[in-house]
Amino acid sequence: MLFIKIMHKTIVIIGGGLSGLVSANICSHLGIDTVIIEQSNSLGGGNKSKNDSQGNIFDYGHHALDENRSLLTTKFFQKVLKNEYLKFKLNRGIILKNNLFSYNEKFSKWPKEFQQIFKISSLDDDIKNNLNRKNISKIYGKEFTDFAFDQIMKSYPSIKWAIDNGGKEEDFFGAIYPWFFPNKNKKISRDFEWDKFHDKKRMSLDHYVLYPKYGGFQGFIDAIVNDIDMKYCKIKKNMKNLEIKTHSKTKNIQSIKVNNELITGDLFFWCASPVPLAKILKIKSKMTKSGLPQTFIFGNFVFEKNISSKFHEILVGSSEHYINRISFPGKIRKMKNNLIQVEFSFPNNQFDLNKNNWKKIWLQSLYDLELVNKDNLLKNYSFISENRGSVSKYNLQFLTKLLKNDVMKSIGDNVIIPSFNLGPENINRVIPEVILNTIKSVSILNR
Repeated sequence: MLFIKIMHKTIVIIGGGLSGLVSANICSHLGIDTVIIEQSNSLGGGNKSKNDSQGNIFDYGHHALDENRSLLTTKFFQKVLKNEYLKFKLNRGIILKNNLFSYNEKFSKWPKEFQQIFKISSLDDDIKNNLNRKNISKIYGKEFTDFAFDQIMKSYPSIKWAIDNGGKEEDFFGAIYPWFFPNKNKKISRDFEWDKFHDKKRMSLDHYVLYPKYGGFQGFIDAIVNDIDMKYCKIKKNMKNLEIKTHSKTKNIQSIKVNNELITGDLFFWCASPVPLAKILKIKSKMTKSGLPQTFIFGNFVFEKNISSKFHEILVGSSEHYINRISFPGKIRKMKNNLIQVEFSFPNNQFDLNKNNWKKIWLQSLYDLELVNKDNLLKNYSFISENRGSVSKYNLQFLTKLLKNDVMKSIGDNVIIPSFNLGPENINRVIPEVILNTIKSVSILNR
């Protein structure tokens, strides 16, 4: 990377998640003094990992990097990890009712339960963006479409809440389409980058992913931090009670105060959720009043013997199981396949957070789905709960557009948001945005 020393300038980065760390990494290699302010005692946000009491590593949900979905992201990943990573062909399964089968399975090989009930058109899938019942039915049949809308989609509590509270069902259908649909030839290209990539990989059947060799997915976060030139970067953790002083006319940030410490800078990179920024700056937006916080829970299971599953992850679309996804951390790391993680999300306070109750519920599902034999002794179990994102009757794309419009017209020129992101961070989208916007923004410091 070209080294350009920019004298006597300071960039303050609020948020030590992926966006903030990538920004700091770039700035440090440009010789710019940088301060990271993170409210928690750890870095990486949702990309962190946790060791259980026996030293087994579990991520905060399934993570892996899609190879070459973004060439810039792949190269950055390889660079900071110094090529210490694993590469494997992702094998994904799906669960409908109590049936487990391969994600890319043709409908002729689906469980007979579905073949007998659902009539599916032989036409190619030419659906682009309008995911309503009428359009879906033309390709996949009314019975299957109704099943998808009424059962698969509503097995996700956050989506069910959104629809029950006035949301349009077609606005949320992308969460399950085409994930839980038979593999059909995609005749027309969709608009969004992820949709295009997903359709391409589904048809080619060669979906390769990358994963850190050490430390779980947090190994990637740690690698970014280790690659930062600490001559130019200070990291401040456990920084709470943030106050922002802005200029009354220009709306520029003049200083911030956190933990009674006054911090000044030339540019302020907001790399946390933009929702708190809107609230701190008293920016009026319908989005900040929309919906509820969302809870994610994770059950981490360690069994005595290997688990005979060919899958790395399994997507669950069944109301019979309080699970959204199952993953196999041992298999992902090419180690002993005796680890299982289950994920589930819902609007805050919809379910209790008693870890032992969830242990019983999830174990029964693992037995019923025949993923684990009852004679395979459970050696350890741990439970993680955290607030992540929000639940709203509006979909994420609409809320992002709404808030971005309200925020961007209400902040000054020295406030930079490298990646405007409300939902779970999409690494292949976030990293290129952050790198390019960071370089573009700091270029003004040389003027």
